[in-house]
Amino acid sequence: MRHAFVMDPLEGVKPHKDTTYLLMLAARERGHDVFYIDPSTLHLRHDEAWASVTNVDVCDDHDCPFESLSTEIVSLATMDIVWIRSDPPFDRGYFYVTLLLDYLPDRVQIINRPATVRDWNEKLAALRYPRFTPHTLVSRRAVDIQAFFSAHERITIKPVDGHGGKGIIFLDHSLSAEDQQSGIERATRGGRHWVVVQEYLPAARDGDKRILLLDGQPLGAILRVHAEDVELNNLDQGGRAINAELDDKDQEICDAISEDLVAHGVRFAGIDVIGGMLIEVNITSPTGLREMSDFDGIKYHHKIIERLER
Repeated sequence: MRHAFVMDPLEGVKPHKDTTYLLMLAARERGHDVFYIDPSTLHLRHDEAWASVTNVDVCDDHDCPFESLSTEIVSLATMDIVWIRSDPPFDRGYFYVTLLLDYLPDRVQIINRPATVRDWNEKLAALRYPRFTPHTLVSRRAVDIQAFFSAHERITIKPVDGHGGKGIIFLDHSLSAEDQQSGIERATRGGRHWVVVQEYLPAARDGDKRILLLDGQPLGAILRVHAEDVELNNLDQGGRAINAELDDKDQEICDAISEDLVAHGVRFAGIDVIGGMLIEVNITSPTGLREMSDFDGIKYHHKIIERLER
């Protein structure tokens, strides 16, 4: 099979933690051809998606993970599987990538469906399942946020298009009115930017759980816990991963969203759960596979490629 990965530059990959690298490695170890695609080279020739693709050998060597073999411009209809694995933010360039990949023929497996990547904002998608989410407001108006804040002891505010924990702030009533207003103004960029405002979940102090799902079924989970003197549990913010298992509430959430994921062509997803509450549905380039595989002693990356072989 021929696997093409639309992703960030190879030189920026961190093999010790990168989920995309692990998927590429499994594909190569299972005898498939692996190709790298720089998103900027995607283009349409009439109604057919083309790109410059680099055939790469993928090595289980963190000092030399990739060897570029050849580069050519080809129709992506020649691929068996196309992976959308560029990291957020989902900006205008990412948006156009999904539009171009809409032109892939049905015989090509694509992970995940471009229209869903385009339509499901990773923070707002959780609100498709409101009974599993904390009390939430999405607004850019300070008056709305202040009213929501008045009904809760503490709130979390995050950019609607944020990623990696960037731009998240916490407000509680110990702050002066001036500091509260300043925080809201900063988060909304003076009322120009929508934010997601949620009641603060005390369980966040114990970490947030990343659950990876394949074709709607959970593979496993890790717990991300914050570094000392840091509130955010994101690994990009200095957090670390520890071993975790799914509990009954996690499984209930997975069961509730499974059919929806499959129906919308979301083959590989990562959901974030805090204290039994669904926080995000990550479908652009979900991570955590390396940590989960190491903790459980299971080659989940091979399981994923094996499923696609069927």
